[in-house]
Amino acid sequence: MIPVCLLATLGLAEAVDQEKAKKTAKATETAAKSVDASAKGDTDKGPFEINAPSAILGDIDSGAILFAQEDQTPMHPASLTKVMTLYLVYEALAAGDLKLEQKLPVSEKAWRMSGSKTFVQVGDQVRVEDLVLGIAVQSGNDACVVVAEHLAGSEEGFADLMNRKAKKLGMTQTHFDNASGMPTPDHMTSARDMFLLAQAIKRDFPQYAHFSQEKQYSFNGIRQYNRNRLLWRDPSITGLKTGHTKDAGYCLIATSDKDGQRLAAVIMGAKSSRVREEEALRLLRYGNRMFETVRLFEAKAVVRNLRIWKGQTDHVDGIVNEALFVTVPRKERNGLEVGLVYDEPLVAPLAAGATVGRVVVKLGGKEILSRPVVAGAAVAAGGFIRVMLDTIRMYLGW
Repeated sequence: MIPVCLLATLGLAEAVDQEKAKKTAKATETAAKSVDASAKGDTDKGPFEINAPSAILGDIDSGAILFAQEDQTPMHPASLTKVMTLYLVYEALAAGDLKLEQKLPVSEKAWRMSGSKTFVQVGDQVRVEDLVLGIAVQSGNDACVVVAEHLAGSEEGFADLMNRKAKKLGMTQTHFDNASGMPTPDHMTSARDMFLLAQAIKRDFPQYAHFSQEKQYSFNGIRQYNRNRLLWRDPSITGLKTGHTKDAGYCLIATSDKDGQRLAAVIMGAKSSRVREEEALRLLRYGNRMFETVRLFEAKAVVRNLRIWKGQTDHVDGIVNEALFVTVPRKERNGLEVGLVYDEPLVAPLAAGATVGRVVVKLGGKEILSRPVVAGAAVAAGGFIRVMLDTIRMYLGW
């Protein structure tokens, strides 16, 4: 028997309907194929077109894609590349392999870099925090090479690290040749991959998010302003990176945090910096106006306390490992239903973290999301008397 617990519209009202439970149980067998269809691009493009070859809008927390226009077309990323460079730097900082006050040497290669620069000098020792700001605010190609050479021995080695991380993040259209975004024939990505990267850096390293929100930074007496002018136009903008080369056109990853909803818009190949900003802002406002992101459960939240048989205890918490969000059209918010489908009977011994069921989210009767529910603690087998009594109870249907 596989019960279904209807948590209703984010409430805790329980209902058990055996016929519906059987249908729901069958549906969960293919849940992995239907988890958040919008996150796989199965959404309407939207009521308008973006004035750029490629664009995407997605929710950072739920991963839902709210708008897509040629989002998987290979494109040159220009300095959007630096978001991956920052990701690897932040990863090293979080792991303790780098410290913000640590000083790194500037090689001749770094000093000779063309394009946008932080203006580090060959032979100098530069603090990591200055280099991070040089990358995030000033878009310094030279600062990218300094951190790349320290973390991987060479920029080529660092590119290998970038490509491994891109693969791990599911960036299937991406190949990096360098840390800065200097154009090469094979240095390519897509708007969708850039959304995945923006989502990852916001999710994994919130403690460093402020670097991309700085409007200006001075190094060696040279003040430079963040090229993301949306930081001046809208207080909800939280970053993230601009880019421009002749091959790439004008690119922008713009992130926002408004009314608890975190969005990321990616514009690639626009004709001017003004166009990329206007179109990114249009996407973000569209997302805020038309969609709502609902936090269903916090990480490690108890979905339901479940009966367990033949164990040293007779109940175990069913929890979700990660915070669970869903993004829905605002006008359909009241049609949201959350249910728990779980195996019955649950019998000890049961390992901590073992899957005991699934949270199933429906909108207007259609399943839009499914996530595992796991045992919050291990339950050892009970003694002889407990096992015998529970065997009898299970047989009699008690």
